[in-house]
Formats: sequence, C-alpha cells, structure tokens
Amino acid sequence: MRLNDILKGIKHKSSIPSADPEVKRITCDSRSVRAGDMFIAFRGYAADGYEFIGQAVKNGAGVILSEKDFDAPAGLIKIKVNDTRTALPMIAGNFYGRPSEKLKMIGVTGTNGKTTVTYIIESILKEAGEEPGVIGTISYRINGKATPAKNTTPGPIDLAAMFADMVKASARYAVMEVSSHALDQGRVNGIAFDTAIFTNITPEHLDYHKTLEEYFIAKKKIFAKLKKNGVAVINIDDPMAASLKKSIKNKTITYGLGEGAGVTAKNIELSPDGSSFDVVMRGKKIGVKTRLIGRHNVSNILAAAAACDAVGVDIRAIKAGAEAIHMVPGRLEPVICGQPFKVFVDFAHTEDALRKVLGILKDASGADIITVFGCGGDRDRAKRPLMGRAACELSRHVIITSDNPRFEEPGSIIDEIVGGVKGRFANYEIEADRFKAIGKALGLAKAGSMVVVAGKGHEDYQIVKDKVLPFDDREVVKKMLGKYK
Repeated sequence: MRLNDILKGIKHKSSIPSADPEVKRITCDSRSVRAGDMFIAFRGYAADGYEFIGQAVKNGAGVILSEKDFDAPAGLIKIKVNDTRTALPMIAGNFYGRPSEKLKMIGVTGTNGKTTVTYIIESILKEAGEEPGVIGTISYRINGKATPAKNTTPGPIDLAAMFADMVKASARYAVMEVSSHALDQGRVNGIAFDTAIFTNITPEHLDYHKTLEEYFIAKKKIFAKLKKNGVAVINIDDPMAASLKKSIKNKTITYGLGEGAGVTAKNIELSPDGSSFDVVMRGKKIGVKTRLIGRHNVSNILAAAAACDAVGVDIRAIKAGAEAIHMVPGRLEPVICGQPFKVFVDFAHTEDALRKVLGILKDASGADIITVFGCGGDRDRAKRPLMGRAACELSRHVIITSDNPRFEEPGSIIDEIVGGVKGRFANYEIEADRFKAIGKALGLAKAGSMVVVAGKGHEDYQIVKDKVLPFDDREVVKKMLGKYK
C-alpha cells in the first residue's frame, strides 16, 4: 500500500518523497522490523517505542512514525504525529483496507460472562448459517481455525489483520470480547459496533484502574463506539450497568431475570446437569434446554439472544444455538472420568465470580463442595481476603493454593487470602503446590461431593516469575482420576 494511503485522515508532518513509496508491512515491534517496513514508535503503558527507534533503523526500517523528532540516516522517511495512540488504530485500519467496516461487529464487555456470551453468540450465528470470526480470552477463531489468545483484546494492528482475515474468509460477523484495558488504551478506536453488550461490573483490575468508578468509566466507553443505528444491550439486573440506560443515545435493549427487562426468562428450572427456561422476547416465548449450568448462564443466554435479535438473526436460530452449546472451555467445565463425584474447573478469579459459581452448585444440588483456589500475583490484592471468605462460606472444605504467582512469592499471596478467613473459619487448609492441592481435594471427595478447581479455567500454564510452565487444571484432574477409567 502507498504510504499516503496509509496516512489518510491522520494529521502529520512528514518527509514523504513525491514518489510516494509502497509499504509492505507495518509494526510496533522494533525486533520484527525488516527492510522497508514502517515502524510506529507507539507510546505504550509499559514502554515507549521512541526508545527503540535506533533498533528499528538498524533493522532496516524505511519509514518511522513518532511523536518526537529524532536523528535519522539519509533516505529514511520520518513522520511526526501528535499522538501515536490516536494514530495507530487509523493506520492499522487503512493498511488492511478498513476491514471492520465490512463486518457486522458485536462487542461484549463486563467483568464476568464475556467469554461465555461470545461462545453462545457464535453458536447462534452458526445455526443461522454464518461462520463468524471470534476474538476473546480463550482463543481467536477465524474460518474454523483457533489460535490461543495472547490478550482478551489484541492491539490495533493485530485486530485489523484479524478482521481482514475474516473478510477474506467471507465472514459477515465479528464477535469480540472488549476488555477495560483495551477501551482505556484505545485499542478499539476506529471500530464501530453494530451491537455492544454490557454484562455486569464487579471489582476487578483495580491494580490498573485504581477505583471501581475508573473501571466503570473505561467499560462504558464501548457505547460511544456504536454506529448511529447500533444497539446497546445491558444487563438490567446489574445496578451499574442499568444506570447507563439514561445516558446511552442509541437504541437500548435490556435483559435480565428481574422485573422490567425487555428480554427475560420465565419458568426457570436448574439442575447440576443444565437448565431449562423460556426466553421471553418481543412478545414471543422460546423454550430453551441447555447443558450450561446456573442462573448466570441463563442470563448469558439472554444477553446473546438480545444481541442476535438486534442484528436480525431468526428466532429459530437463537433457540437452536442456545441449545447446541454444551460447554465453554474452563467455565464450569466438567471433568468426567467415571468418578462417583463431580469435578468442575472454572475461571472464577474474582470474589463475585467465585460466589456465583459456588452458589450455583450449592443451590442446584445442596452437595458438599470442596474448593481449590488461589490468587494471581502482581494483580489486584484487595480481592484476596474476599475470595478466601467467599470460598469458606460456600464450601465444606477449602484448599488455598498457588495460582499464577508471577513475581510475587506464593506464600505472601496465600497469607493475604488467609487474612480474610483466619479466626472466622476453620474449614480450610493451605497447600502451596497446586498439583498437590488438587490431589488433596480429590482425595477428600466422596460419592455426591463436588470438587471445584477455580481460578485458571482454560489456561494450560502457570506463570512463576518470568517462566511460563505447563499446567492445565483439567489435565491434572484427569491424570489423578485415571483409576476410575
């Protein structure tokens, strides 16, 4: 693509020659620069690309875009902009042919439920004969191929490249989880959504956002990115999400299990093996039977149904898609090896999510629950004692262990969890080795028990300092339950 086409719509000062050179590749990673590439010295939050201009030049960059001036060898094209964070999404969109404009965009934000809602929407769209692209926490899925996700919401260049691949594969829909970090950092700037869903908000990522209000402010930015005829879908059961209804300028659809929701559920029947209920929407009633467990998944199906209805999906496909999905990886995922008790692996890593998961299982069966969990290092510390309290309140026995300690000492993290339960509860023990902790929990289980291994869900690794070690809760459980096969 010609350089002037890449810079279309962007205010800049440059030394572009009249020949208007062709650029074959754009990147923010100086290490990956090849001869003739355009390097964007992006001002990030952990590092400033300006510091790596020298490496980009050494690697053969032909064009460098930066906020600040720098000494450059003869022949190198310099482009100066006021703000790389504003420019980068526009550059990426231009370079890849503005692919998001050729797709129906469905964005999902909120603390909990994002991943499950995107999986349900994907299932519904497939039942409608579509092959949507999906970008989320677990994987990026395009044309039937899944790639493990590095971030819930990738950076602008990766996003534009993925959307271009979706268009090339003849996809008509893109479904994506939109994180608070992505909204705050402008990663989704330049994307206009046809539908945006807000599931709920509870304290999370306060190591980054500092306060719940700042977190909320970041999340609600998604509605400013709706197309003029775009539709907002909000969970009226969540007070903070519901409060947005008055400020959203676009058409708004509410969903929820309480009174006043535009899309709701009636005749709900819950069990440890699934749920059945009627979706009530636009005066119509759809009977749904799903293997997804718990009231929160009834709510997630309502969110997906509302969003799909908003973009014109047939009601029969909504029913079929909601019933076709049997499991979301790492979300109350059952591990079945013939054992006389149930085992679930779940991603719950906040107090609210852990309470929901354990409450669901307790309400559904009344069975005794044995919970294994820990908290991640270098993340929000305030939730640690709260999660400990939630686990002990809703479990017969709790084993507090390590999660992804990163650069913190596992023992220090555990001490902060124990701070919320010491002197209040006696139904817990500590086993810092996660492998041994899971083994202890399974050893304590008896016929009718439920073992919940929480915190890591779909993850197949454990982060210890700067090492990423293989560790999958599901595979560990399977290995230990091998005797039942």
